[in-house]
This record gives sequence, C-alpha cells and structure tokens, in this order.
Amino acid sequence: MRILRGGRVIEAEAGLIESLRAGRPAVIDVGAGDGRFVYESARKDAGSLYIGLDPDADALAEYAYKASRKPARGGADNALFVVASVEQLPVDLIALADKVHVNFPWGGLLRGVIRPKPTVLEAIARLAAPACRFEITLAYDPIHDAAALEGEALPELDYAYIDGILLPAYAIAGLQVTGRRKLTQDEALAIPSTWGRRLLHGRPRDAYAIRGLIMKQAATP
Repeated sequence: MRILRGGRVIEAEAGLIESLRAGRPAVIDVGAGDGRFVYESARKDAGSLYIGLDPDADALAEYAYKASRKPARGGADNALFVVASVEQLPVDLIALADKVHVNFPWGGLLRGVIRPKPTVLEAIARLAAPACRFEITLAYDPIHDAAALEGEALPELDYAYIDGILLPAYAIAGLQVTGRRKLTQDEALAIPSTWGRRLLHGRPRDAYAIRGLIMKQAATP
C-alpha cells in the first residue's frame, strides 16, 4: 500500500493500519482531493483514524505534510493518506471502514456515483466493516459542468432522480440509503472540503447529501 508521509510516497510497513488505529473507529474519505477533510476531521476527533484515499499524491501533499508534524505544531497522528484509486483498493483497506465519505466527487468518481456504475459502488462497499455508515455529498451543475467531465451529460440532481435511479442501484451494490436531503449553502460549506467550497462559491449549485448503511461487506483479508 502506497502512502504519503510528509512529502514522500512510500510503501507502508506491515501492520501500519492496526498500529495507527489502536482500536479506534476508521473513517475513509474516498476521492480525498487535497486531504483537507481528513486533516481537519482528524484534528477535531482524536478518537478516530481518518484515511484519505486518492490517486493524486501531488494534490494530497500539503495536508499530508501538515498531518506529519507534531500535534503541538498542527499535526495529526490519526490521519493517513493512501495513494490509490477506489477501483484499485489496497488490500489493507478492505473491510476496514466504520464510515465512508465521498465529498463533492468529480471526474470518474462523480460519474461512478451519479451514473451509478457497479464497479465504483461495489468498490466503496468493499471498504466497509460491519455496520459501516456512508455519506455521499454531491454538488454540480448538469449543464455548466459537462465540459469539465469530458463532455458527458449529467442528470438533473433532485429527489426524483435520487429515489428513482440512485437508490435502487446503490441497494444492489450493498449501499442501503436511509436518508437524503438537499443541503443549505451553509450546511454544504461547513464540510471542510477545498474543492467543495470552490464549487459552491463559483456558481449556484444545489448540494445533496445521501446517507445510509453498507450492508454488503467483503471478507476481511
């Protein structure tokens, strides 16, 4: 498993996850972007291990470096940054998470959760330990953002689309939705995501949160 420690990508030593976890709940942020959500959440909640998963090591670099400092200097020893995509999960993360976040996904990850692709949804489900919760927060403009997503048409995001298209597909993959709602601007901006704030400040975009339980777990490796 490749991790970002300080400014370097290295192979994680055997047993690292369990050593860092030390019996605490594990929270995984899929498509972590610059890692801000993981870093700020870890600083606020020392009782959980926060793991950011993203294939772009350069994007993660700033907050990985901040996390590597001593806690008295702003570090977070309960934050870990894994350099990988959700489609190619490291074995160490399978069946690990007590909660999974997907915050303001973009590119292929957005397409995977909004035009629900079994490979992406099933990969998210593979992260889950028993009774794992998930939360997916979405915000995009179906017309304006199509160019940024390789020209692929995006559906209008509303309750009808969530209930009619996403919920059944999510359920097949093991993601049982228990709640979904439109967020206020303040609620969406309260999520510590650099990318999310850029989206929400750039132009009007409706934000929706989809929450639930992951009912289909992979076997523990």
